[in-house]
Amino acid sequence: MNMELPGTRKSHSLVLGSLVCFLIALSLSPVLAGYCLAGGDLRKGRFQGQGDEPWNITARRMSYDDKRGLYEAEGDVVISRSDQALYARKASYNTKTGIAELEGDIRMETPGEILTGEKGVFDFRNQTGKIFHARLLLKDNRFRVRGDLMEKLGKDTYLVKGCHITTCDGPNPAWSITGSEVRVTVEKYGTVKNAVFRVRNAPVLYVPYMIFPAGNKRKTGLLLPGVGHSTRNGADVEVPFYWAVSNQVDATFYQRYLSKRGYMQGTEFRYVTGRNSKGVLLFDILSDRDKKGLNDSDDVGISPYPRTNRTRYWARARADQDLPAGFAARLNADYVSDQDYMNEFLAGGSGFKSRTDLGDESGRPVEERRSPIRTSALRVSRDGEAYSLQARGSYYQLPGNPARHRTDEPLGGVSFSLLPERIPVIPAFFSMESDYDYVWNEDEEKGHRLSVSPEIRIPLKFAPFMEVEPSIRYTLTPQRVDDGDGGTDTQSLKTYETGIQLSTSLDRIYDTDIGNAGKLKHRIRPIVSYTYRGFRNGSSPDPWFEPAAEQGRANRVTLAIENFLDARLEDDKGDVSYRQWVKFTLSQAYSIYEKRRDQPGVDKEPFEPLQGVLTVTPFPQCNFFADVRWDHYDHRFNYADLSLELTVDRSGDREDRFHLDYLYDRNNHENINLWVDVNLFYGFSAGGSLERDLDLNEGISNRYWVQYRRQCWGIKVGAEKDNGNTSVMIEFQLLGLGNVGVF
Repeated sequence: MNMELPGTRKSHSLVLGSLVCFLIALSLSPVLAGYCLAGGDLRKGRFQGQGDEPWNITARRMSYDDKRGLYEAEGDVVISRSDQALYARKASYNTKTGIAELEGDIRMETPGEILTGEKGVFDFRNQTGKIFHARLLLKDNRFRVRGDLMEKLGKDTYLVKGCHITTCDGPNPAWSITGSEVRVTVEKYGTVKNAVFRVRNAPVLYVPYMIFPAGNKRKTGLLLPGVGHSTRNGADVEVPFYWAVSNQVDATFYQRYLSKRGYMQGTEFRYVTGRNSKGVLLFDILSDRDKKGLNDSDDVGISPYPRTNRTRYWARARADQDLPAGFAARLNADYVSDQDYMNEFLAGGSGFKSRTDLGDESGRPVEERRSPIRTSALRVSRDGEAYSLQARGSYYQLPGNPARHRTDEPLGGVSFSLLPERIPVIPAFFSMESDYDYVWNEDEEKGHRLSVSPEIRIPLKFAPFMEVEPSIRYTLTPQRVDDGDGGTDTQSLKTYETGIQLSTSLDRIYDTDIGNAGKLKHRIRPIVSYTYRGFRNGSSPDPWFEPAAEQGRANRVTLAIENFLDARLEDDKGDVSYRQWVKFTLSQAYSIYEKRRDQPGVDKEPFEPLQGVLTVTPFPQCNFFADVRWDHYDHRFNYADLSLELTVDRSGDREDRFHLDYLYDRNNHENINLWVDVNLFYGFSAGGSLERDLDLNEGISNRYWVQYRRQCWGIKVGAEKDNGNTSVMIEFQLLGLGNVGVF
């Protein structure tokens, strides 16, 4: 299968070429080709055009001159088929010369375009033609094009004289682009003479001669530059160059100058070799002239640690690759030069919020820019019907603190999992997880760890409403450690875990008329579970982190109640779909181990925090999630994670958008992120975003903007303060051409 990269991003220079191609190649040819094939059926008013459906032609008068080979139709001529129609006062076709002529109020309508003109002449033998005083409306993007003469010179070459392009309605458009002559060769290049960008009728930008890529295929060339200014970086100018290496490979080179920092270079490399095989690599590097000062409050606000390196860089990548024998590889790369880079270069071309979004490309997002860990990992896997095999390598960078604490890193490993499989004769299922890791840390300790964890589960059903599932698991984790001084030590962690779960399910269906929902199903699932986990005598979890050791011993009873609210939706066509509107889980655990603990002077707290998890998604534009935990002994919440995403549709294809994230951890931190954009009146809208550390009572990042939009243009003015760096944004929005901003 031959896969290709998507078209060039960020470039709007394809507009003129695409419009001309639409104009004649896509708009005129289908209808007129059908007219040419009229032949002897013209007098019958029907003839076969392209495809199986016949063309229909009506007129006040139709005739055929056999001597001259001339078909003529005059008076309210209509040539139509399905959703295509051509109108004119007079039409003729000469079978001897292959020339067709249209005159008088020419109008052609298709689902995507409306074309009008005064006169048209078309030579179907030579595949050429011209139309005079033409106007074209492209409905999807609202482009309006007019020309004194639009001509097809050959198979792939087109010419427009007196060209005028806009997306604005009315005789006096707010903006337009004009050119005395536009010549285009499809999927190659086009030229424009005397190109002028106009505001109202006033010329603003003049280019005497310009070459641009023509067509939808990617072309090598310069992309739109970026210009900006900030208190930390000074004047900021970036010029990107795009290189279409092949249909499967492209690269973008970013040349960026920061007046206070120096010259920064960036590279973005993309490739695709198959449906599931593609990759993106990004790298930015700067020789920084600015030295960090620990006496500067702005510098210390970014991080309290010194920075001595002058070479600043950030490398990141995502790659997916199908391999032989059913194997697949996945690569995540993320490495930064120092702890300050992510916050100092947030905005602009090399910043965290620009370039290709690796999360959108791969479904595996990059670490949040303030994350203390940058993760790089490689995984090679093969999944069968009954097993999963994975080989992996990883590296965890901790740039948040240059004096890295001791961290045990599994640099490489292999894991093998057997999925639950029915054991013959008895109603039990067997599964197993196993993995091997080579572990290393900066204290020069290194070694090997192996873990094998078989499990047996026996799902039983008593009566229609009662389900019981006992389980048992045993985990053996031997380790061999080299301490760096030539010494070797071996140890093992032996963990056993048993449990049983009892559950039932009750449901009821309600009739309703809420929106498209005709019925609602409420299901309640009470669950009682017991878990016991312990360690064999002599087991030691040191020196490496083990999940079982982190969880510790357990002797716990848990009561949970799950609630589900599912809707049956039916649209106007009668199509039925289902959507889960609400899921709410309330769980309470009681620790028998804590109750039996005998430690003088320490209060026993057997009741673990009461946890509630709520998800509400009544429609695609609304998503609410909450995870809260209540401490019975401190009589307060000790953890809360709340998020809301809401979009409200307004008239005129407008939207109000809200986004809220709140995180509270009693032993760690409390912060809030808020993003709002609201439509006001007369085309005005306003918004802002806020990131605030409530624990320290200080702002992290603040952005505010006001936007004004008309039918075909808009302007957005905003300001941002992030880690002491202040920047101002002015963005001009032109419908059909995109956005151009100064920061």
